[in-house]
Amino acid sequence: MKAEHKSHFNLLEGVEQLSSYKWNKMIAEHFFCQNCGVYTHHKRRRDPQQICINFACLDDVAMPDDANIGLADGANHD
Repeated sequence: MKAEHKSHFNLLEGVEQLSSYKWNKMIAEHFFCQNCGVYTHHKRRRDPQQICINFACLDDVAMPDDANIGLADGANHD
């Protein structure tokens, strides 16, 4: 995932298929597909003006071979 300013993000279709949730301080907002449950994107807690996108759930997007993508388990992040 790469954080970008939310003005660089434009959801073209499917908004009606998304559910979202917030917790704790109600700042971060995470979005999921109502049909399959995949996490699609979220608005960040540390900087609500940024958005992170799960590129792995996009069709026809090839990740570069040299992409350095780490795993996050949700409990052990900074």
